[in-house]
Amino acid sequence: MKDNINHLELYLLTLEEKYISPHQNPMESPGEYGLDVKSFCILAHAAFEEFLESLCIHLLDEVEEKFVNTQRVSYTSLCLLHFKGTDKDPDDDNWKDDDRLFDRLRNQIRDIKSSYSKYIVNNNHGINLKYLKKLLVPLGLDLPSDMREISSLDNLAKYRGVYAHTFQRKEVSISPEDAWTYVQDVYRMCMRLADDAKKVHYYAIH
Repeated sequence: MKDNINHLELYLLTLEEKYISPHQNPMESPGEYGLDVKSFCILAHAAFEEFLESLCIHLLDEVEEKFVNTQRVSYTSLCLLHFKGTDKDPDDDNWKDDDRLFDRLRNQIRDIKSSYSKYIVNNNHGINLKYLKKLLVPLGLDLPSDMREISSLDNLAKYRGVYAHTFQRKEVSISPEDAWTYVQDVYRMCMRLADDAKKVHYYAIH
């Protein structure tokens, strides 16, 4: 996870140097900085999306590894089983008398990991709150609550959508300063989520 954090920070600084820093003149018009701001927003949004998806995959791997190898569970494990697990009744005909509960739970965790990781990789398409709820809540991570960060998150996602899906329709470009502010706020949100993920504690079941 540390490597992903360092990579994200370096990548965002590289984007800022290439697309934002050249536009320090307050007299510049949107026609002069617009294309760079669009590129910056699209690439930064993609970096955040990849980082958050990687964070979720890391937690999925950790839940499985801790349970299978050390028989330990966490709040993340409980949330994952609650939101993504399937109901199992011990009276079910499929439940054999010699089945071990550990094996049942291990298999369910593996099934959840397989299906949920596919969703994360193939079906997540953004970083606004709608998508974050589907990514974070099943893994026991709280959604962002800082209003400034939420506003920047919404703005970055909104402008990324506008910039990525239009080229003929005229739109007003946000300023380089605003774009950099949005990205800094979302970066802080991502760092807090990464810190929450690092603090997940696992407890022995025996």
